[in-house]
Amino acid sequence: MEISAQETTNKTKTSIAKFEEFFSTKYKDTVFEALERYPEERSIVVDYNELEMFDPDLADLLIEKPEEVLKAAQQAIQNIDPLRKNVEIHTRFQNLRNNIPLRDLRSKYIGKFVAIDGIVRKSDEIRPRIVNATFECRSCMRLHEVNQTSNLISEPALCQECGGRSFRLLQEESEFLDTQSTKLQEPLENLSGGEQPRQIVVILEDDLVDTITPGDIVRITGTLKTVRDEKTKRFKNYIYGNYIEAKEQEFEELEISPEDEEKIREMSKDPNIYDKIIKSTAPSIQGYRAVKEAIALQLFGGSAKDLEDKTRIRGDIHILIVGDPGIGKSQMLKYVSKLAPRGIYTSGKGTSGVGLTAAAVRDELGGWSLEAGALVLGDRGNVCVDELDKMRPEDRSAIHEALEQQTISIAKAGIMATLNSRCSVLAAANPKFGRFDRFKSVAIQINLPPTILSRFDLLFVVEDKPDMERDRKLASHILHIHQDNKIPFEIEPELLRKYIAYARKEVHPKLTDEAVEVIQEFYVGMRGGSTEDEDEASPVPITARQLEALVRLSEASARIRLSPDVTEYDAKRAIKLQQDSLKQVGYDPETGKVDIDKVEGRTPQSERDKFRIVMEIIKELTDDYGGHAPNNMLIKEMEDRYNMNKEKTEEIVRVLKRQGLIFEPSTGYYKVA
Repeated sequence: MEISAQETTNKTKTSIAKFEEFFSTKYKDTVFEALERYPEERSIVVDYNELEMFDPDLADLLIEKPEEVLKAAQQAIQNIDPLRKNVEIHTRFQNLRNNIPLRDLRSKYIGKFVAIDGIVRKSDEIRPRIVNATFECRSCMRLHEVNQTSNLISEPALCQECGGRSFRLLQEESEFLDTQSTKLQEPLENLSGGEQPRQIVVILEDDLVDTITPGDIVRITGTLKTVRDEKTKRFKNYIYGNYIEAKEQEFEELEISPEDEEKIREMSKDPNIYDKIIKSTAPSIQGYRAVKEAIALQLFGGSAKDLEDKTRIRGDIHILIVGDPGIGKSQMLKYVSKLAPRGIYTSGKGTSGVGLTAAAVRDELGGWSLEAGALVLGDRGNVCVDELDKMRPEDRSAIHEALEQQTISIAKAGIMATLNSRCSVLAAANPKFGRFDRFKSVAIQINLPPTILSRFDLLFVVEDKPDMERDRKLASHILHIHQDNKIPFEIEPELLRKYIAYARKEVHPKLTDEAVEVIQEFYVGMRGGSTEDEDEASPVPITARQLEALVRLSEASARIRLSPDVTEYDAKRAIKLQQDSLKQVGYDPETGKVDIDKVEGRTPQSERDKFRIVMEIIKELTDDYGGHAPNNMLIKEMEDRYNMNKEKTEEIVRVLKRQGLIFEPSTGYYKVA
């Protein structure tokens, strides 16, 4: 049925009149404040529920014909104060009932007013868009104004003065509006296992530009529109934004019914709850109990603390698994990414040009965009990174801040931004030389610097060693899965996800005096072992970083029980887990002790002792041989007195020369610098 122009005009007048009444009764002060502050303030925020209660028909019309109704609202504000006819105050609507999941946007919603939830993936630079162009006739110089409604600039057909058809655009006389393109990705917690997140472009204009950054979780209200792709000739959807609501969406936000809550609380009282959760973590992989226990604690996490001096102590637990190929590291990471309420699985190499952290990238128009990587998109979640040792050089410099401060700073091409990366990281890396060698430090065997290794709370080594009993159990486990086509779950994955979500949302455990005493005694006792012989430097088995890790692990242990108190029991569980980790990667066979430098990739104490001995021998030989130590005598002394072979001595000499601790005044002679 065709609608006449007169009917359309009458409907518009009716809508304007209704909005005038609505604003006068519900938002009078808000409107006048905005008018007073214009142009610094150019919009008012209206609750859709209030409009619906005031006039349901007008609220429905807003959903069906948003452009028409929003223009009526703008005109109504101008009519309220006739002295300010030229102001353009936007009406922005929140709490829209028409909330549509991003993947459910279909053609029936085109032209409709919708609200969508998502995480900001990409943000382009702000550009001007011409909205009212002023043209000058090249023949008679008359000025013509043309309202611009499309991406292509529309010129006057002909000059009203002289009939000329040639015009010049006067940019300084034209009206421009700030515009920004962003990309929204659907929330991770809405995805089922294996689903790829959908994305949509959102166009923001005027005072909405520069209000969100990549990584922000938002609800955007706007009109669903389409644009033709000139390459494919198909149409693509986009949202023309009207309102942005920032959502501090937590890792743990899942729908948990009262029945779920009752079941979870009952499960927490089970004395075997730890064992059940550990067995439900990657159950298709046989063994590796310590690693699975660590992952279980990581999923529950510790409590972040915001201190009075504005510093933040993270509660997220970071774990690195180093191991031989083919033992299930990738499979374990993929499982955890699906189990976590907000999980991401990615590769260190990066599945996109952005990599793990974030980057300023060129957009299709030659400008710069800020795009979020996995650690930003996984904010308040769990990010599983396979092949961490193969990460991009740009990520290597940014990941230090991302792991410890849990922020990522970008300063490139005029873009200055700090993005949040408040997530726990479960990472895996392969040894450089194929198999892991326990007699060498982790850093020597994987392509990661000590500064990155030290950011991980726990490091585990998983090796493929022949063991008849273990191999028999492994074979039996795999064959039964193939035979029955079933995986035995102690706790079903969906229930465990809700358990984790509930614990993180409702439980914030604090250390008891007993737990503090246990952790303190362990820490002091471990460090005390390094000072028994004051005459000799001893290996340092543990540092303050490991102390903070113990607190996080203890808090996570309490969360599993839904306990508000971190008990002695939780502290001992954390200590045992950390000891398992330290013994695997920090044991120095030459001293028989745990050395944190070996864990974090620095030179172990036993190696430093050798360096010190070589320098002492060089000093002795320098005195004996007239100011210079002969290389052949140095090798002989080290072999006779310390049983060190020629190759090792020469290796140490090279390192000492590189560090500038010794120099070679003439070939084959050394001197301490």
